[in-house]
Amino acid sequence: MAINDNDTDVFPTGNNRFLVRGFKSRQKLMNHWREHGFQYLGLTARQYEEKAVALAESAVGGDILGHIDKDGVVIRYDICSNDFVKGRPAKGIFTMFKPSDGIRYYWLQKKEDLEHGGRA
Repeated sequence: MAINDNDTDVFPTGNNRFLVRGFKSRQKLMNHWREHGFQYLGLTARQYEEKAVALAESAVGGDILGHIDKDGVVIRYDICSNDFVKGRPAKGIFTMFKPSDGIRYYWLQKKEDLEHGGRA
């Protein structure tokens, strides 16, 4: 697993080690928890954050799809749990949620990202 002390060594399909182990601030975590927490019944806000980091750090393979966008944002999608996450290793998690369109949402996001300089 690579350690990313900046965003220069971000891997589109490999493991990425997040130095910021969650959202950038407690305020950002709580904002996302208020918006998406209902999708994660049974989890606390902290568990939601930990789940987001674990998925963002995952390598692509099996049920995990992923790529990076033109800005080096790591995107991962778990087919089984319908979890979509975005974040940068040096800046933390930006969001995690369950898209209503499921895998279709991921494929549209990837298509758009690759058309604008992202990498798969």
